Amino acid sequence: MHAPEMRLLRSLPSRFAVGSILLCLAAALNAQTEKWTTHKYPAEGFRASFPTEPKLEPVRKQAKAGTILMNSYCAQISAANLCVAVIDQGPEATGLIPEILLGRAKLGVLSAPKTRKLNQVAIDLDGHKGIELEAESDTLHTITRLYLVGDVLYQTIVTYPVGSTYAHANRFLDSFKLIERTRK
Repeated sequence: MHAPEMRLLRSLPSRFAVGSILLCLAAALNAQTEKWTTHKYPAEGFRASFPTEPKLEPVRKQAKAGTILMNSYCAQISAANLCVAVIDQGPEATGLIPEILLGRAKLGVLSAPKTRKLNQVAIDLDGHKGIELEAESDTLHTITRLYLVGDVLYQTIVTYPVGSTYAHANRFLDSFKLIERTRK
């Protein structure tokens, strides 16, 4: 091996180390500069904090006795996805009692292909019973909280790739609060 090739081989580990340090520094600065903002949705009856502007994704589905409206407010942050879903079911749309609605929502979370439940905890939000589920598929790790408030099901969701973490998952989940709901 010639001298220039030897110098290049010796400098590769130090170049890699410098590159790694710069990448870590950039990630740390990005994490510090994420500006979390509380977004209020009085028509939906909640507020939550997101590090970027959430995008509204409305869906209407026909049920046995009426229409079910689901609005999702989602923000993609690097490899994580943060969402609040509001499902206004109304008893006239499904004819189901609250416990069954909450149970069906839980089954919906766990029905994705190859998904297994890792943990389930009963939770409460302002006197409204709920469930926190942690689940995993081959590719995604999901933490979701489900709350039933009257005829409205609220679902806060954090997803990120299996094998990684999202350091602000609880910050997002804990930021969800009920506010006075103004009907449209």
